[in-house]
Amino acid sequence: MQRYMNRWVLDVLKGIVVLIWIGCLWGQAVVVPTLSQAVGDLFYPQNQAAMRWPYLIAGELFLLCVEIAFGAVWRLLTLSGSGRVFTAKALTCVNWVIGCAAAATALTLLVLVVFLISGWNDPVIETMDYYAVAFMLGVVLIAEIGFDLLMTVMRGLLRAATDQSDELEQVI
Repeated sequence: MQRYMNRWVLDVLKGIVVLIWIGCLWGQAVVVPTLSQAVGDLFYPQNQAAMRWPYLIAGELFLLCVEIAFGAVWRLLTLSGSGRVFTAKALTCVNWVIGCAAAATALTLLVLVVFLISGWNDPVIETMDYYAVAFMLGVVLIAEIGFDLLMTVMRGLLRAATDQSDELEQVI
């Protein structure tokens, strides 16, 4: 089988994936719980303090989606290195990435809606802070939707390339 990618490129990408996994694990163990506690303490006893646990769970699940997606990316890199990227296995990996991205997008949308509702009349959140957080969550949501759509297009391209590769193998 033909190799579609340089070995050093795959090794560098796998190194980056490992760093992302380590960062996500650190985020799940340290950053998200600490940030959730800090926000709860900052806004105690207002509305946002009660949101500590839902935001904590959403943050943990978001990072879990990233970890699973990068597990599928690792598999795609391995398939690319072995020259078997145009197979049904690759489509399954891309489907996992799309599923994780969709779940992360849904979590972001949920957090945005909950924040908009719970923070609307919270006297501790200044108007500028409220709109800044809402704006940033909106920007992240739009970026995630764009990524979801891009990955859907990439899946279609991979499917077309896989079909053409299968047809070519039958001819040969």
